Amino acid sequence: MAAAVAALRQVLEQRFPDAVPPAYRTVAQLATGIAKLDGILPGGGLPRGRLAVWAPGGAATALLRAACDAVAGRGERAVWVDGAGTVAGAYWVSGPYLIRPRGERQALQCAEELLRCGGFGLVVLAGVRPGDVEAVRLSRAAREGGGAFVVLGHGVSTAGLRLASRIRPEDFRWRLDPWSTPAEVVDVRVHIHATALGWSANTHFRLPVTHHGIRLSLESGLADRRGTRA
Repeated sequence: MAAAVAALRQVLEQRFPDAVPPAYRTVAQLATGIAKLDGILPGGGLPRGRLAVWAPGGAATALLRAACDAVAGRGERAVWVDGAGTVAGAYWVSGPYLIRPRGERQALQCAEELLRCGGFGLVVLAGVRPGDVEAVRLSRAAREGGGAFVVLGHGVSTAGLRLASRIRPEDFRWRLDPWSTPAEVVDVRVHIHATALGWSANTHFRLPVTHHGIRLSLESGLADRRGTRA
């Protein structure tokens, strides 16, 4: 079966060369575009063909979103599988794909197919905790497809790389108002801890904070309930 899948993939690569990322099978790591993070990761980026886990919190979502943007900006495909339905489409920038499945089971199936197809440089699965059986299937699919795979969550025992980020109260830098009172966060210092079998590394860097206008309706197609038109 594996030989048949490999043969089919080779035929597809020959007939449809634009269907796979330009860097597919060329490098073993996928750069996140965050220099300080890539500098501590083995080989300079996320491992292709392996499962990595990033613990939620400490700007993990923002950093993974930035990695997706960087991957798409280099001409590869990146996709975010929003298993918990927490991402509002109005705040998703063009470039990486956003998929919002209906439920955990569909999210796991979706991630597996995206990984196995070999057409994506980076697949992020958020809001779903794969069990041991699902983690093995996803790891196998990532190995077959050759893309980097990151689960934003906890408790995945088969992960080859684990990342955790944290922000302490003193890491916030504020813009002060005329009365010298903190008014708005300018940036934060993010601390990263990365571990793998027999290896660990740490780094920290400042991350700028983007402020968005507050809407009571997050979807661009719906009217803002404050009274303005959609």
